[in-house]
Amino acid sequence: MLKKIAAMVLTLFFLMVYTIPLAECYDAGTPQIIWQAQKLGKSTDFNLGPNGLFYLFSGNKLVAVDAGGQKLWEATVPGGAKAGRLIFDQHGSVFYPGSAFIQEIKLNGGSGWSFAVYQGNNKDDSQLTFGPGNLLYLPLASGLYAVDTAGKYKWMMHWESDDAISTQADKGRKTLACAGTTQAVYVATGIGGKENRLVAVSGDGEILWGYWLGNIKAVNLATGSDGRLFVTTGPIKNADGTLWKVCAFDSKSDGSPLWSNSVKCKNMTEPTVSEHGLLYFRADDKLVALNQADGTEAWSNLIYKVVTAPAVAEGSKRVYLGTQDNRLLAVNQQGRLDWELTLDGKVSCRPLFGPGGIIYVTTEKGSLYKIQD
Repeated sequence: MLKKIAAMVLTLFFLMVYTIPLAECYDAGTPQIIWQAQKLGKSTDFNLGPNGLFYLFSGNKLVAVDAGGQKLWEATVPGGAKAGRLIFDQHGSVFYPGSAFIQEIKLNGGSGWSFAVYQGNNKDDSQLTFGPGNLLYLPLASGLYAVDTAGKYKWMMHWESDDAISTQADKGRKTLACAGTTQAVYVATGIGGKENRLVAVSGDGEILWGYWLGNIKAVNLATGSDGRLFVTTGPIKNADGTLWKVCAFDSKSDGSPLWSNSVKCKNMTEPTVSEHGLLYFRADDKLVALNQADGTEAWSNLIYKVVTAPAVAEGSKRVYLGTQDNRLLAVNQQGRLDWELTLDGKVSCRPLFGPGGIIYVTTEKGSLYKIQD
């Protein structure tokens, strides 16, 4: 009898010793909401500027929020146009493209300079990127325009002619995507969903190389710190079903990709480049990781109801995604779900990161969250 009692006491002792640390690890790994700013409007774009302010697009308004979640100012987009992705310079000025124009917004929300190009009846929303020479590059239906950060025109390059004066737009031409590095600016463009190609242009307006993309509907571009360009294109239909293509180019490319891989899916997000050698993207309901060196698949994992492109925190190497059912997901480097956090609305913009494991997330309910991982 005494032996049985002793065994029970010893068992309880070990249970107590090994249960406490497990509980502490769980608490340490649970994300905590530090603050929630509300009523900022439904965000269609979400950025963290070099001045530490958050910039949220809601409808035709740009909202600035400080690091404590306080709304500082709100500016209306000129002309009511839907603006493209914001671009920032080192001084904190904000540049955004509308329908064939670039608008500067000052630190206090006031309007700065504006650069506009006459494009006739073409009202397509524009895209904008920094590129060689620290210039702003605006690809339009008529050509590629280079403008400095003071709003001064530098040059333009026509897509189909050598005429450096006319701003006549090519009928049916669309800019699908653009991205820039210190070596080149890359533009994916085509006419009527056909004749799509990716071109690399120098800081002097010369085409360095071109790459045929085929009859696809969407192109996504992302650049790495080493100057590489990663491209996703699709959809492509063949006997095997619907595919998307992923490829990589280096900074000294002649137009031939370093590698190319095909993924069977109907929709694919823009690629997310990490500093630890993996390239992430969402293909339908899968989160996929490819090796940047050769394009081979490292892993893939089913994650349902995700709506954002993946965002990578380099410190923890975790991948964060937003879902249509109001959740923020954290996935580890092996593709397994570490945790999920339910917020007050659909998370449709990619999360942003601050130091010390801080995550910033917006929802379609008009909230901005600061979360400690």
